[in-house]
Amino acid sequence: MNREDICAFAQIPQPSRKPPAFVDDLKRPLSCHFSRGTGCPAGAAQDCMKNGAELKIEFPDAEGLLETAYQSLRRVLTAKGVPEKTGGYPITFRHDAAFGREEYSVEVSADSCSVAAADADGMRRGIYFLEDRICEAEGPSATAGSWRRRPFVKHRISRCFFGPTYRPPFFIDELTNDINYYPDEYLNKLAHEGINGLWLTMYFRDLPSNIFPGRGKDAEKRFEKLRRTVERCARFGIRIYIFFSEPKGFGKTSYSIPKEDASAHPELIGDTWNDYGFFCTSTPLGRQYIAESLTRLFTAVPGLGGAINIMFGEDNGACVSHMLYDEEFCHCPRCSARNPADIYRELAEVMSNAIHKASPDAEFIGWFYAPGQRDGSAFMHRLENAASKWPDDCGIMFNFESGGIVEQLGRGRHVFDYSLAYIGPSELFRRIASRSRKAAAKLQVGCSHEDASVPFLPVPGNLYEKYKTMHDLGVYAVMQCWYFGNYPGLMNKAAGELSFEPFPESEDEFLTMLARPDWRKNTPEVVEAWKCFSSGYRHFPGNIAFEWYGPLHHSIVWPLHLFPVDEPISPSWILENFPEVSGDRIGECLIFQHTLAEALTLCREMYRLWQKGAGILESLRGEYSDDPARSADIDLASAIALQMRSTVNLLSFYSLREEMFFDGKDNLEVMREIVLDEIRNSEAMKRLCERDSRLGYHSEAEICKYYPEKLRWRAEWLKRALAT
Repeated sequence: MNREDICAFAQIPQPSRKPPAFVDDLKRPLSCHFSRGTGCPAGAAQDCMKNGAELKIEFPDAEGLLETAYQSLRRVLTAKGVPEKTGGYPITFRHDAAFGREEYSVEVSADSCSVAAADADGMRRGIYFLEDRICEAEGPSATAGSWRRRPFVKHRISRCFFGPTYRPPFFIDELTNDINYYPDEYLNKLAHEGINGLWLTMYFRDLPSNIFPGRGKDAEKRFEKLRRTVERCARFGIRIYIFFSEPKGFGKTSYSIPKEDASAHPELIGDTWNDYGFFCTSTPLGRQYIAESLTRLFTAVPGLGGAINIMFGEDNGACVSHMLYDEEFCHCPRCSARNPADIYRELAEVMSNAIHKASPDAEFIGWFYAPGQRDGSAFMHRLENAASKWPDDCGIMFNFESGGIVEQLGRGRHVFDYSLAYIGPSELFRRIASRSRKAAAKLQVGCSHEDASVPFLPVPGNLYEKYKTMHDLGVYAVMQCWYFGNYPGLMNKAAGELSFEPFPESEDEFLTMLARPDWRKNTPEVVEAWKCFSSGYRHFPGNIAFEWYGPLHHSIVWPLHLFPVDEPISPSWILENFPEVSGDRIGECLIFQHTLAEALTLCREMYRLWQKGAGILESLRGEYSDDPARSADIDLASAIALQMRSTVNLLSFYSLREEMFFDGKDNLEVMREIVLDEIRNSEAMKRLCERDSRLGYHSEAEICKYYPEKLRWRAEWLKRALAT
């Protein structure tokens, strides 16, 4: 591909962003598709609803919070052909004060059914659980049994998949426009999957301040929309959490506080580095700024679920945050004389007290985001010490996997960022969680930086292993996603189910329970496919560059350069300041942890096992031709298989090119076959993208990494390359 071709390729217009096409799918109601005449499985109250069902609602609900749940149950009954009528199969909803928060029981027999809870959240969960017992049984039946469940992960926090990031390059703030990012049917899907919290981004700079006059001119506009969002989500048992990374430092970046804002309060700048000023929280004025910002927000919007604040990492500008990177990095005369653990305890107390002053029931969770730490390193011990005095009544969150070591091809490889392939946890997480009263986990439920251009990766077995450890460690809250990894579907549902006790005794038991409501008689085959996916995906190279820059996201639209062009590889998560078209510096996605040959070995095995599972699902396609959701699941597995195949082809192509240059081998014919295969892969992915607009969209980048026109262009270019 010459320079002219590269420029033309980069200028292929993105699909329309207002709104993305998949938003229409998110707005559509949940649908149920039931086959007929296949018999009822053992353990079902067979034909118990053949004469209809009567809903006996005895549960108090003065605010009408459960109307959406009852409506959902009625939809399921209607889809099964079960009329609601007096004298039908009695389904009673009753109050039981002995239950805990969100705890519920469901009892189903041939004669009657009852759902009990002490609060609306518990009743909602019980209704959804009953829906699954109805869905998994054929005909006007439900699975018989008695269950009592309660959450050990009490806060299951996700994010709107298509909500703007309020970051470069687009800087769209969802609280200042008229777009509804929380339509009812979307919230209904999330609620069914066990999610009871959503986070969205705000900045202190957008709030009124006595210390920085002139701020907050649009604050009331933001507060008003936020109040509407809180009310809308509450109808589905979902609370809104505000995500911060505060305080910000002083500088010229898009996220910094302009230095001139501190001209009247120079003590707020504790130290400087390369013209960037650290925010000193050891001053009374610094703590006042933090407290007033949170108190104003939670007073203006009293129904908020809580706040999550990055205490360390990302763009937190506090002196103490920079002290942890290197003890000699920050020379603030106040902070450098203190133990970081004391500073962090003080900050947690300032933040939680300010929140609770306005909203006593709201949660405060402090997040130490440290993707660069390695288990056993001095950095790990600094982080461990920094959290050693954390208040018992505040949540403390660490990345579940960051810093852990995965054994691959006889060597340990450090896993630095989120990983759905590596089970974890890191030793740092295990230590923090085992000694913390309110330990929270940051992980990725749907997909991670490993492959964020698909809605989710169907590997629920990997989640089973992660949540089993969290259950053992007593983790009380999970932030389930970053800007990606949160699309509704299988993985959200798996995380929701795994957050409740009693915890499933085995992975097979869990996967079977998870599959039955959607796949019914084909559950054994689907469970086998999921196990292939999980086993294969664990071979993903444990390498941060392969995650952030790696081919899996979008290699299916990368050029294949026979002659070196020495062009960089673009990261997956951002478009700004990077070329639109990735080049041929293949080593950039391997850095120091894998050789090209090792990456090829791992990716080939990953693809082999994934393709085996995709083949199992493909064999079921005919039985689900009238079920759009299950057909989409089959398509998704095929799309991920294409991504993996393309990744193997890309690595192989450049490995063969290396051999030609350095060993003098004639690999042209083999490389030609790879190009032909990639033409077929791009064309196949184009067809899948035309059926499913979710494919290719990266919700942190807020663009599509691949899409039909780009795939078509790539296939045509590869054909021209073969001819010339």
